[in-house]
Amino acid sequence: MPDIRLKNDNYEFLYRTSVILFNKNQTKVLLFNSSKRDFYMLPGGKIAQKENSLEAIKRELKEETGYIDIDYSFLGVSEEFANDDNTFYQQLSLIYKGILNENIEKEEFKGLEGDWCNFKWVDIDKIDNYKISPKNIKNYIKNPNKIYHNIENLDNEH
Repeated sequence: MPDIRLKNDNYEFLYRTSVILFNKNQTKVLLFNSSKRDFYMLPGGKIAQKENSLEAIKRELKEETGYIDIDYSFLGVSEEFANDDNTFYQQLSLIYKGILNENIEKEEFKGLEGDWCNFKWVDIDKIDNYKISPKNIKNYIKNPNKIYHNIENLDNEH
């Protein structure tokens, strides 16, 4: 199924899902970075047509990391706006909290989708040392039992 997205002239709307994935004792969180960016993001991806957000995040995590033994709960919604290369982007992200029920084998690893895809388990008490987009995701990571709604303009962030 195709991703849910709307694109015309100088506008693109994206419907995504992501996860704040913690290790078993919730001392580490998994962050994602592509080789083209100088910041980290949450693992996740676009939601396909006729797919709900929970199915999408489970699919994305399996495709990107191979992780499948995860307990999920809904955490919040984030709306992001950005201008890039003469295109205005509007993105709606449904965010989940996840607890990985298996042991972490590597602190850093390449994603299953290619060498451009980098993952890193980060100590939560060191999260402020990392550039993460959107910025407010750090609050979600530090307080994962609160439900959030975030609206953020990303133009000046990168």
